[in-house]
Amino acid sequence: MNDPKTPATYTVKVWDLPTRLFHWLLVIGIFAMWLTADVLDRLGLHMVIGYTLIGLIVFRVLWGIWGSDTARFRHFIKGPGSITSYLRKPDTTVALGHNPLGALSVLALLLVIIIQLGTGLFASDQIYNQGPLSDYASDKMVDLLTGIHEINFYVLLGLIGLHLAAIAFYQFKKHEPLVLAMITGKRVIKEGEVVQNAHLHFAGIIVFVITAAIGIGAWYLISHQSKLLAGWLGLH
Repeated sequence: MNDPKTPATYTVKVWDLPTRLFHWLLVIGIFAMWLTADVLDRLGLHMVIGYTLIGLIVFRVLWGIWGSDTARFRHFIKGPGSITSYLRKPDTTVALGHNPLGALSVLALLLVIIIQLGTGLFASDQIYNQGPLSDYASDKMVDLLTGIHEINFYVLLGLIGLHLAAIAFYQFKKHEPLVLAMITGKRVIKEGEVVQNAHLHFAGIIVFVITAAIGIGAWYLISHQSKLLAGWLGLH
């Protein structure tokens, strides 16, 4: 018999608002990058969106260092042993946040997005549009990075496809609504499930403001001070 004070199912907070905002802004931004480049042929707008995404990525990397528990890299980056244990653990054991397999997906997506945005700073269509750092690199380097930028986009599409397939698997096979959790920030704990990490720490407003300010600073540096950035990077 259940304890009358303990409901059969209950909800727990998993994702803080900054993490959720980052996630959905990144989704919108990646879609907008594709739309402006491949459909609308608005490469000027494409680059503006790219600068904004760089600010978002800087925010996420820093939030992964000192933000809320479930956003911190050390919270979900695990070794092969943890991945094996996760695959063998019973379905009644719940770890809030990214599971070890999900962590691999997150890291792969972040890495490929960073490559995409970084190479985009040097990319050029040899006609009208070029990244803000292309003037500070050799033609050979610009051609190389432009090629990587174009090829890497298909790698990104493949990872997005795998990510969506994993979400569908958890939604329909394991009955874990990951999308809803990333919207509400909460997860339903069912009767009989045991939470491994129930006592989570969530970062406060001051930490968020500082991290957001650094992200905005990165956006400003790239979009308005490319010459200064080139100097810091040792480009001439």
